Amino acid sequence: MFINVLQEYLKKHKMSNMVAFVDPAIIGAIGCGTVGDRSRALSIRFKNAQPGQIFLLPYNSANHWTLTAVNPDSQMVYHMDPLKRRIAAEEWIEVVDNAIKLYKDKAKKFLKKKIMWENLAGVPLQNGSKDCGLFVMGYMKEICEDKELKFPEKWLRRSNHAYGITELNAIRIKWAKYFMKKHST
Repeated sequence: MFINVLQEYLKKHKMSNMVAFVDPAIIGAIGCGTVGDRSRALSIRFKNAQPGQIFLLPYNSANHWTLTAVNPDSQMVYHMDPLKRRIAAEEWIEVVDNAIKLYKDKAKKFLKKKIMWENLAGVPLQNGSKDCGLFVMGYMKEICEDKELKFPEKWLRRSNHAYGITELNAIRIKWAKYFMKKHST
């Protein structure tokens, strides 16, 4: 649902060709099939990628939300974990890597030797154990509002970036307004 809010923002600011989303319901660890099923679904989503386009993949590993940003053409993957600043689990790396390989193969594009993963350890960290989804929404919002897509430089190194209650409440309010607008008609 929050993805819809961000898609409207991108459309309004003529940035839809820069950032796209992947529905977490087709790539999550639970109920979305095997690694192969999820890789194929993701590669299909990459099919109409614009040059340089970043795909945002909110990912739930069964009990925790993270965000992965993928540029399938450059084979660059950025991972953002609001809890522990860790790189993705091996299974998730396999899903994304296989999807990029399938995409490149179907599009008859040259595959570089290695898909590059970068852990963005400077993202704002959650304090509690239940706000990971809000933090992932915050990351997506900041990426969408960055017309130059400089988020890797901003968050590459460990930092003191933080979301306070004001930022988290702003995300809650934005989502609630969208939800109310869609359900009041």
